[in-house]
Amino acid sequence: SQELVDGETVTFTAAASGSPAPTVQWQESADGGATWADLSGETSGSLSFTASMSKSGNQYRAVFTNVLGSLATNAATLTVNTAPAIASQPSDQTVVHGQQVTFSAAATGRPEPTVQWQVSTDGGSTWSPVTGAITTTLSFGASRAQNGNLYRALFTNGCSSTSSEAATLTVNQAQTATTITSHTPSPSEAGQA
Repeated sequence: SQELVDGETVTFTAAASGSPAPTVQWQESADGGATWADLSGETSGSLSFTASMSKSGNQYRAVFTNVLGSLATNAATLTVNTAPAIASQPSDQTVVHGQQVTFSAAATGRPEPTVQWQVSTDGGSTWSPVTGAITTTLSFGASRAQNGNLYRALFTNGCSSTSSEAATLTVNQAQTATTITSHTPSPSEAGQA
């Protein structure tokens, strides 16, 4: 059995002895070995092709035949992994100081990718991990010091890493109520009274 990345070349090999020397025919099963189909033209000791997600989980075997009968090898399973692909991007957020802010992102991939949120305080030139932010949602209470920070999610699996687009956090000063404690009429207002 083999596990590799989508787009890589997979090669299965098999050999058998017999007299007279047996011929070989490679077969493929897409239903867990319940049924097998001959692969056209695949009659050598090795089978090579480009792995794709559509083939992940399929099984392959070689059937050796001579005048005395046929014998199949054990089935080998192909597992095809894919690099993370962003499924949803985080959105820019505008909040007031002290308000809860939430960014979310998602990605697909095989094996399922892990996530690490990152923050940039210099317009995206450098990125640092956000401590403990390893789920698809990042939530925290925003402060004025974080105004203009960029946030992105970095998704990683055994194939590679892919980051989401950067989302900008805008933190406005908390609004305060305006209270009039006293009012002295101006001369024009007094004249109108």
